[in-house]
Amino acid sequence: MSTYPTILKDLSSILFDGARAPKGWKVIAVVNDDNMSYIAGNETTHEAIVVDPMRDDWDALVKTAQKDFQGYRFVAVIDTHTHADHISCAGELAVELKAPLVMHEKAPSRKIHLRVSRDLDLPTQAGALKILLTPGHTQDSITPVWGPFLFTGDTVIHGDTGRDDLPTGDPAAHYESLQKIKAVARVEQILLTGHDAEGGRASTWATQLQINASLNQDRETFVREAGSYVGPSPKLLKESLFENFK
Repeated sequence: MSTYPTILKDLSSILFDGARAPKGWKVIAVVNDDNMSYIAGNETTHEAIVVDPMRDDWDALVKTAQKDFQGYRFVAVIDTHTHADHISCAGELAVELKAPLVMHEKAPSRKIHLRVSRDLDLPTQAGALKILLTPGHTQDSITPVWGPFLFTGDTVIHGDTGRDDLPTGDPAAHYESLQKIKAVARVEQILLTGHDAEGGRASTWATQLQINASLNQDRETFVREAGSYVGPSPKLLKESLFENFK
């Protein structure tokens, strides 16, 4: 179990670059150490999604869904990839919220309801929920795009990109995925990332293009630098992969 507290933050409190929370949308960020997960909903259509829920945050996730999103229909629970640093509760939460668990077709979990094998648009009343295949950090990384939000998991983190030295990481694929996101993202969209070492920050895509050097590197430089990085193994690597493969 995590020794870190679960902290709930409204979107307006984590937008660090002066951007305003989009009208008509509600986002609660669930912060646990440097891990970020989200419940996001459209206040007009009363639809919602959950992205990257952690098992350690189960109580907070369920209570937030029941209280702050009471009456909403959950259209998807999404894991952006098979996590190597924490245990997911996406499968169990999908059952609790009566929503499909959406992941990449290469994800090993047997709890998945919808396996994504190509870029696609899932219809919602609030507009298409785009699922982009963005391998690199892992071979099963995806990036959901819904309304004004980009949920980039570990493909893009605040001011950087996720590491590629863990199982199935591929710097060349990661670079191509960044180009795909750059082609789709609008400058005013809000980046909601899977990690932030400073307690949870969000920004516009325009800000990331200015402060995130990895987004502006040429292919050779990105692949060389990402490929040469070797960091310490996550503390829960074995336990996380064992549980998240189920």
